[in-house]
Amino acid sequence: MSQRSNPTLEGDRIITLDMLRGFALLGIILANSFHFQYGLFYETSLFNQYPNGGIDRFAESAILILVQASFYPLFSFLFGYGMALQKHRFLERGQSFNAVFWRRTLILGIVGYLHGVYLWNGDILLAYAWTSVLLFFFLMMPARGLVITGLILVGLMGSCAAVPESFYEFAEQGMSQESDPTYQFNKDEISVLSEGTYGETVEFRQTADPLGLGVFGNIFMTVNAIFGVLGLFLLGAYVMRKGWISDPLNHKGKWKIMMWIGLGVGLLAKTPVAFNKDSNQLEALQAFIGGPFLTMFFISAFVLAATTDRGRKILQPLSYAGRMAFTNYLFQSLIMTTIFYHYGFGLFNSVGVFVGALIAIAVFIVQLILSKVWLTFFRMGPLEWLWRAGTYLQLPKLKK
Repeated sequence: MSQRSNPTLEGDRIITLDMLRGFALLGIILANSFHFQYGLFYETSLFNQYPNGGIDRFAESAILILVQASFYPLFSFLFGYGMALQKHRFLERGQSFNAVFWRRTLILGIVGYLHGVYLWNGDILLAYAWTSVLLFFFLMMPARGLVITGLILVGLMGSCAAVPESFYEFAEQGMSQESDPTYQFNKDEISVLSEGTYGETVEFRQTADPLGLGVFGNIFMTVNAIFGVLGLFLLGAYVMRKGWISDPLNHKGKWKIMMWIGLGVGLLAKTPVAFNKDSNQLEALQAFIGGPFLTMFFISAFVLAATTDRGRKILQPLSYAGRMAFTNYLFQSLIMTTIFYHYGFGLFNSVGVFVGALIAIAVFIVQLILSKVWLTFFRMGPLEWLWRAGTYLQLPKLKK
């Protein structure tokens, strides 16, 4: 007979995962510093992102090479790993995971929708919830099926980099900026974020049509997001099944090989776009090949570092933010939109890429400190507590 479902105990946590989640939060806020300050699609022809000259150009190149498209893959990998780990622990205890999974996914989707409308339209949580619907069935596959399917999906996304630049030029031939719905969306978004009230900003998110395709455009973007993360979900689930992170010493050789391959291929694929930001093909190379490979480097480097006392000591502070990843991700949106949007401090399109990056780093450091203080007195973050309460239909203990 199955027992009542219970949340993961604090002692069951894998510290390397928390450190990686904390590191992912740093990368995400740095990557999103472009979009908080300049709009969802970072349409560089509509503003001057270099008011501070060379230091802004250097900061942009550094973020494009080292950060952009490398941390949402990391977050996605960790999400897939976490869901597979949770299912594994439930099955070990002879408990049913199905109801817990669907309640957890429903809550994630609701929060993602509210986040995307009322805080920031760059939300990824709703896409994660939709992707989780597919993940539920993929988790029934053996480990071999997970890795093969995951690699195929990631490879299909990477094949976008093979589309020649001439294809994009042909597709855009004869299209003026005035007739381009995405360009018009960017102009309207910049206007509302730099001059609009909070109510006008929310209304814009609810009514804007980035692709000019109505509901079909929304479906297209959702499907694209699902296939962009599903392969990484499956690879994370595969690594969990094989125990490569929970037992890193027995897999040290694999991690070293993946670390150097990830670094080499990642940098080779990501660097060219920094010298030609207008190339659609190089952007695809950077996002769909460079991003996942550099993610592989980051994961491998962290896992190897965590096998040493010195490495764990250096990376330990990141685990505080990582244990509250759900709370910190949403609060990043709250803080950054308040700093940059007109209804807050109004720094939108005014301080440059470098200062925007410094602000992002400062916000993350504050989150690290506040997370450490909070976890001194409480077992989990406030939104993690609410998520678990809804998932398990019981109030978990919050105070230590």
